[in-house]
Amino acid sequence: MRLFSRAAIALLLAIALPGLLWAQEIDPNNPVKIASDNTAFGGTSAEFLQFGSGARGMALGGSFSTIVDDVNALYYNPAGLTSMQGPEVALTLMPYFADTDYYWTGLAFPFSDGDFGMGFFLGHFGFGNQPIYTEADPDNVSGETYGVNETVAGLSFAHAFIDRFSAGLTLKFINDDLATGALGGASASAAAIDFGVNFHSELGNRPIRLAFVVQNLGGSLAHEGEALRFRDINGSDADVSIPDQRQDPPAARLVTDAFPLPRLFRVGLNYDIISGESSNLSLMGEFIESNNTNAAFGFAGEYRWTGVDVPVGVALRASFQTQPDNAYLGGTWGTSEGIDGLGLGGGLFYRFADRYRIQFDYAYKNYGVLGSANAFTVGLGVD
Repeated sequence: MRLFSRAAIALLLAIALPGLLWAQEIDPNNPVKIASDNTAFGGTSAEFLQFGSGARGMALGGSFSTIVDDVNALYYNPAGLTSMQGPEVALTLMPYFADTDYYWTGLAFPFSDGDFGMGFFLGHFGFGNQPIYTEADPDNVSGETYGVNETVAGLSFAHAFIDRFSAGLTLKFINDDLATGALGGASASAAAIDFGVNFHSELGNRPIRLAFVVQNLGGSLAHEGEALRFRDINGSDADVSIPDQRQDPPAARLVTDAFPLPRLFRVGLNYDIISGESSNLSLMGEFIESNNTNAAFGFAGEYRWTGVDVPVGVALRASFQTQPDNAYLGGTWGTSEGIDGLGLGGGLFYRFADRYRIQFDYAYKNYGVLGSANAFTVGLGVD
């Protein structure tokens, strides 16, 4: 127990220290001189892979990876599939900015008395039917439109090696279609894997959990397609006084660079402050390292009440995750910049027929200067 307590303290320091360093770096009264910063801000593709899944997870942020015990383990930590009580299916909708939408749905189930778990999920982000405006047709008289469709599909598998330790692996396929419609489209595809582990024990007769997750390890997206091909390379702004001597203009196309996926490493710690038959209060923290922004940290809390004699339950959730890519904005608390990274939410579930459960969850996420978004989830499970 002494060794485990020391390990838990060390992990707490590991989670807190990057946040202290981050805060020190952006403090204008105590600047930290850095020779160079090669962080690839905005240098990754398929950013929708970071949106999350399920309103419960969106309200709790990445810290949810430590306690995930439902279908959302398919996204946050596949090792959590072995903690599920039974099969579960869920659908999430998040209306995003600029008339775009994000959908996520998943189906997962444990088997062999919880020794194994597996599931499938599908996520989609995009928009459609947007008018095309050009110099030749500034009013879209042609009626031509275009759209964007980004999709991810994945299959997860998990195994509980002992009663306190489990690991999981997700294989996912990403497809990115840009400028679909009249423009002909430009698409790219890639495969990636997620890997996660979960360890749980007790400290002071209360549950404590550790999680390590790596996401989106895989290839890059390099787009190609008809939207990148041109046959008239003379250009609309060419000098018309000079005759074009070409009889058969050669085909030309734009060659795009390959952009990596948003790869991420997360370590999280959770401790139950209250752990009772009907009430449970979990506090959790995380440290995040990714390839498209500086290191960050986050913390969250969830309170759950489950009726003992009534088939209902409620939950309240809150989280905050630092946003180093927006740190230069210098917003104060209460402004859109200052609460960038704030998440709030709640849930309500009802049990019926002694074993089935229907659940509704809501999440509010603040994205700084972009504004805020709301996510809604409905799920059906077997306990």
